Amino acid sequence: MFFRNTFAYYRGSKMVLGNQLSVWKTTMKPLLTLVAVVAVFGSTTIGHADEADAKSSELQVLDRYVGTWDETVVIKPALWTPEKTTSSTTTTRKWILNGRMMENKGAWTPEDEFLHLMTYDPKQNEFRQWYYDKDNLVPQEYQGRWDAPTQTFTFTGTLADGIKSTSQQHFVDKDTFTWTLVAKDQTGKVVLDMEGKCVRKK
Repeated sequence: MFFRNTFAYYRGSKMVLGNQLSVWKTTMKPLLTLVAVVAVFGSTTIGHADEADAKSSELQVLDRYVGTWDETVVIKPALWTPEKTTSSTTTTRKWILNGRMMENKGAWTPEDEFLHLMTYDPKQNEFRQWYYDKDNLVPQEYQGRWDAPTQTFTFTGTLADGIKSTSQQHFVDKDTFTWTLVAKDQTGKVVLDMEGKCVRKK
C-alpha cells in the first residue's frame, strides 16, 4: 500500500511537474522573452531621453538669464503713455520643463504680476517668447534671433490691430543686460516706447 501510494504520488508529482513545465513553456518563457524585449527597448528609450535632455547650443544661450535681477523700466512718452514713468522690481529667471523653457516671474505691484517665457524652436530655427499679465491673458508672442558678436537678442511681434513691435536685449556683461521695446501702429506712429536695465543680484 505504501509503495502503491508512493508510486501514485510519484506519478502524480511527475504529472504535476510535467504540467508545470508545460505552463512554463506556454506562459513563463514568452513572458521572459517579453521582459528581455522591454529591457532592451527600455534602455534604448532611456538612452534617447538622456540625449534629449542635453541642451542644444541655442538653449545654452538662454543660460545667461538664470538668476535674480534688479530691474528698472522706463516708459517714454508715446501714444499710449503720454507721460514718462519709471518703475523698479525684482525678477527671477529659471529653467522649467526639464530645461526647455526659461521662466521669468515678477510683479510691478502686488496686484500686477507678470509671467514671461522664452525658449528656442528648432523647427522654426528661432527663439520665441511670450508675455502674460492680468490684462494680457492671451499671450503676446515674439520671434527672435541671437547675434553672438554683439551679444544681442532681437525680437519682433505683431500685437492686436496690426501693431508691430521690435525688442532688443543686449548683454553688457554676464551680470548686466539692457533692453528696449518699440511698438508702432499701421501708420508708423509710436504707440509704446520702453527701455529697461537688469542687474544680477549678488
